[in-house]
Amino acid sequence: TRTWLDCELTKLGFQVLPSQTNFILARPPQFPAESWLQRLRDQKILVRWFSAPAVRDYLRITIGTQSEARALVRAAKKILAG
Repeated sequence: TRTWLDCELTKLGFQVLPSQTNFILARPPQFPAESWLQRLRDQKILVRWFSAPAVRDYLRITIGTQSEARALVRAAKKILAG
């Protein structure tokens, strides 16, 4: 699931940092990460965002089930499509 999600988010223009943890840090395209946080929540997708300068441009995305990962990618596509 991690590899698939990394690949799909990268295809959508996210910058995904290498990780071996149960989450990934991804810099989203087009809008600030804080804006993505709300846009995803509006679609019932929960991710985390931190205001600390070192990570404020990134979303923290927990690696969940394949179904949850697909839902995140669908939501991201919808946001990017406007």
